[in-house]
Amino acid sequence: MIFGICLLIFLLLAGVLLALPLIRKLIHKIKHNMENNTQNQNGAKLWLKLTIIFALSLLLLIPQAIIQNMVDERRGTEMEANMEVCEKWGGTRTVRGPVLFIPGDTSTHNVYLLPEVLDISSEVETKTLKRGIYDFSVYEAPVKLTGTFALPKELSAEQVSYLKTGRAKLLFSINDFKGFMDYPTLTYGGQQVELQAEGMKLGNDDALSCPVEVGEIMGGGSAEFALEVSLKGSSSISFVPVGRTTTLYVNSDCTTPSFGGRYLPADREVTDTGFTADWKVLALNRDFTQVLKSRTELASVGTMDVELKVPVEQYQKTTRTIKYAYLIILLTFAVVFLVENRRQTPIHPVQYALVGIALILFYTLLLAFSEHIGFGFAYLVAAAMTVGLISTFIHGLTKHRTAALAVGGLLTVLYTFIYVIMQLESYALLVGSIGVFVILAVAMYASQKINWR
Repeated sequence: MIFGICLLIFLLLAGVLLALPLIRKLIHKIKHNMENNTQNQNGAKLWLKLTIIFALSLLLLIPQAIIQNMVDERRGTEMEANMEVCEKWGGTRTVRGPVLFIPGDTSTHNVYLLPEVLDISSEVETKTLKRGIYDFSVYEAPVKLTGTFALPKELSAEQVSYLKTGRAKLLFSINDFKGFMDYPTLTYGGQQVELQAEGMKLGNDDALSCPVEVGEIMGGGSAEFALEVSLKGSSSISFVPVGRTTTLYVNSDCTTPSFGGRYLPADREVTDTGFTADWKVLALNRDFTQVLKSRTELASVGTMDVELKVPVEQYQKTTRTIKYAYLIILLTFAVVFLVENRRQTPIHPVQYALVGIALILFYTLLLAFSEHIGFGFAYLVAAAMTVGLISTFIHGLTKHRTAALAVGGLLTVLYTFIYVIMQLESYALLVGSIGVFVILAVAMYASQKINWR
């Protein structure tokens, strides 16, 4: 029996020795399967986290749209305040004239004679009016108009025969009498005459008028005039070139002028203390003649415009900045994800959401500060607050200074890049495209460091 037991033990040991390689292979296979399952689980968790992060970034488009609506609302408030200031002080001013009106024996024979020479000069002084948190630029502008009237070549002898020269009047208008700061003074033919509001119109605007003698003009001579008027308004001032040769000189302390209308100045100089500009318009440059049959022919004609409005660009620039919000959110989430993957420090989706909310809050801070300290300083303050907050938060989560510096450095580069684009005009698309290409290249390189399995 003892022999049988020993034989059984021997056979068992022999079996174990013979089966040991198979057992080792089996254990190795089981262990390998378990490792594969773990890797599969890790891979599944990785893709699940990426899906959640992407979903969070899409959800943050909602507060982004809300902030854009807030910007539009604030811009609307600014426009309403501007309209209120313009209504009380005065809006844009358009100067027309002077023009000689000579009635005919019937209304169809009425004529409006334009000056042969018209020289205009104006010294425009700007002022700042405050309405709530907004500043608006208004101006006071003494304007001097000098020149001569003569019998136009375009006026035929037959037309002259119908005219009642004894009832001739000189007309002058601006688009709103509220713009007059004082009574205009007119010297015509060497005599000072007074302009009155007699219900006449020039273009579509009410006109001041006074009776004048045109006998010398009809006899082939000329009559000189000098008109001085003090105007006030806001936003812009415009002049209609009614002379056969019209020159305009404008000098102002406004440092941000914009020249528009149909005719641009021949010379201009803009400095840190103001600007000067000169125009010269010939009858050949216009779309109307020296003899008009209706006052409405001057209603919609080309003008020489100077815009004097102080530019309020914070809303426009904030809107442009918001367009890059989604890019910043995605890139920041990507860097936080890389930090989490490399440091093996789990970051909860709620914490990703908090980072995204901080990124969105940047635009609210930018909007609020820009209304008080200007866009440039507001951008610096809002960016510094956002970078500091998120960097501190990442450091608290990972306990690694390098990780916090990586996220903070990325945000600093992104905010600097976007600010540079905001300052560019002609090259904004080029610089932006190159910047996005570089960002994509960096993202492609960084993706190689991630174990996706």
